[in-house]
Amino acid sequence: MAYESAYGQANIMPQELVEFAKSNKCTQVSDFFENAPGARNPPYVYGYLPGDEENSAVFWCKNTGSASHPYSLMFVRRDSEIELRKLEECPFRIEWDNPPRGLSVYKDRKTTLQGFVYLRDPKKKVPQNVQLSHNAIMSYYDGVSELFYCHNGEWLVRQSH
Repeated sequence: MAYESAYGQANIMPQELVEFAKSNKCTQVSDFFENAPGARNPPYVYGYLPGDEENSAVFWCKNTGSASHPYSLMFVRRDSEIELRKLEECPFRIEWDNPPRGLSVYKDRKTTLQGFVYLRDPKKKVPQNVQLSHNAIMSYYDGVSELFYCHNGEWLVRQSH
């Protein structure tokens, strides 16, 4: 699905997300759908947080500043009809090296933290038997996935192929 921007270029994300990305030195991944045969989820998803689906969003973008990683996964929530703000518990931005995959909200509360690692400190021990108490974000395409989960103010990820 493409959205038309005010400047005539096609957006692959809603304008409010494109603008939020730009204000954080990031740009939409314009070629997201070009090298991916078959169906795939878009590079953004609404409804990460409980409540009205349109009040929170997660999206991939391409870093334009001096970031040390080419991509970012951004988490935002809407405070009013027109304003998006950063999430507060975990950092609102995950810088990432792997190519972005389609996003979806992951809601399976039976999932445990087994196989997850801390993004900032992969050697830190993750409590394996703790179950997910809130939503996670699945980034998936063609059998490869990353599951991102905020645990006690820190991002965890579980990768599978």
